[in-house]
Amino acid sequence: MRIGTCTLIALLGLAPPVCAQQGTANADFLGYWGAERFAGPLVRGELLLTRSTTGWTLGAGGMEARGPANGDSLVITLPGEQGTLRAWNLGGPAPEAFWIQPPGNIGAYATPLTLARISPSAWRATITPFDDRMSLYLHITPDTAGTMRAVIRNPDFNFGARWPWFRLTRGDGTVTFVDPVTGRGRFTQPYDSADGSITFFFSDPIVLRKRSAEQVPGLMPRIGATTYSYRTPMLLGDGWPTRSASAVGMNDSLLTALVQRIIATDPDKNDFPAIHSVVVLHRGVLVLDEYFRGYAADQVHDLRSASKTFTGVMAGIAMARTHAFTMESSIATLLDAKEMNPDITLAHLLTHRSGLACDDDDEMSPGNEDIMQEKSKDWYGHAIALPQLHPAGAHYAYCSAGINLAGAAIGRATHRWLPRFFAARIAKPMQIDRWAMNLMPDGEGYSGGGMQLRPRDFLKFGEVFLRGGKWHGRQVVSAEWVDVSTSKHSDVPDGSTDGYAWHRHTLTAGGRAYETFEAGGNGGQFMIVIPALDLAVAVTAGNYGQYQVWRRIREEIVPQYVMAAVGHRG
Repeated sequence: MRIGTCTLIALLGLAPPVCAQQGTANADFLGYWGAERFAGPLVRGELLLTRSTTGWTLGAGGMEARGPANGDSLVITLPGEQGTLRAWNLGGPAPEAFWIQPPGNIGAYATPLTLARISPSAWRATITPFDDRMSLYLHITPDTAGTMRAVIRNPDFNFGARWPWFRLTRGDGTVTFVDPVTGRGRFTQPYDSADGSITFFFSDPIVLRKRSAEQVPGLMPRIGATTYSYRTPMLLGDGWPTRSASAVGMNDSLLTALVQRIIATDPDKNDFPAIHSVVVLHRGVLVLDEYFRGYAADQVHDLRSASKTFTGVMAGIAMARTHAFTMESSIATLLDAKEMNPDITLAHLLTHRSGLACDDDDEMSPGNEDIMQEKSKDWYGHAIALPQLHPAGAHYAYCSAGINLAGAAIGRATHRWLPRFFAARIAKPMQIDRWAMNLMPDGEGYSGGGMQLRPRDFLKFGEVFLRGGKWHGRQVVSAEWVDVSTSKHSDVPDGSTDGYAWHRHTLTAGGRAYETFEAGGNGGQFMIVIPALDLAVAVTAGNYGQYQVWRRIREEIVPQYVMAAVGHRG
């Protein structure tokens, strides 16, 4: 057993006041520290669009911009590129509009915008952008020998997750975070004793000050509640019917135990998923809808690579509507890319088997997503120009750039901007009205991941695929595509298999193995469908870059709590 210096002194009956003085000296540090920085975007609130004989005028955020009169569609950008309005069918009863939020920490996004006609030549809307948020929390506790232990948590990007904790040492106007294993100082930050602040720098300063445990919502799993009693989800007007778990044959005590387990998570440890939401459907109704760490039902969440699955869904819809391509179509032919290997098909892209020099798990791969996004302004062109390392179809390598090329084929075939296609063919029929698609530097939608949806809307894809492609009886995607896209098309090195932009796993609950298909993304973004149980669950979490932690959502949490709550039937 390890005994600290102060404890040993006390046991020997020697000079305990020395240790008391050390604790007193550090009293101003101990406890929680926190800060949240909201850096824009600047433009929000009312948007006013007017039309005259000479053109269009856009007013928003105290700015004005003008565009030429070119029919009933327009693209107008505010001064300083503070936002762009794209709209179509303004002369009709149902105009289509999107607000493009300028890039910040989270990049440029397109979000649907509702334009209300207030006169024959004027429209009004409300811009509700996503805040460019950066939050940081510290929890400082006493350590041995009068030193201090500090845990850093950044819910937005999971900065600091690789270090379980630091030893905190004080200097003259500074504090240093020391790796307890190597003894190396990792960060030295300014400390102002008069101001009571510790400052970090993430492109801009973020100033931390002392907080109570009730003032760190991004850190605590849930504030103001230590115990949980099961409750039926609320009706929110988003198309979801709700019932109690017991009313549809589920064991609500297991769902209660799941939420209680999440609430009881120690925020100082990083070995259990930092879950933000859990939403469960069974037999076509919501039976659980719970949120944590400052999140709520009305907030969208970054789905990371889980939204690659939406690219597969769009591909199925586009094939059925246009008959312009099949899964065996050459992507080089579809994109008129003569420099690309003509053997690569759309099926290869949606199963990560293009054979291109593209591997997101290899940080040196030319097609690695980070390299593409940091070094290129033409993401389609970057992928098309990649060298061919393996014959098409012969090798698996996880490749976001490849699935993004599938989005290029969808856009070519439908002659639609991808956000507009998603809005018309998926969001509107599925009653999804709050979402965002991130954009490439050229302004086209990015199909390789990063869409933002509310968790309840994310789960709707599970319901649609459980009902043969229908949402409330309306056919969104064909029943044939539901079957084809969720079937096995590729073996994955980890022993699982892939469909077309769906991951397939076998999960065990109650001693029985169940075949599942899922959309999954970095950090713990999951939408897992278990057809044999008429069950689906959506989970969002913040363990970015911690695969060994967030994989537990699929491998432990869902089987042990959610699937087991249904049990074996037939």
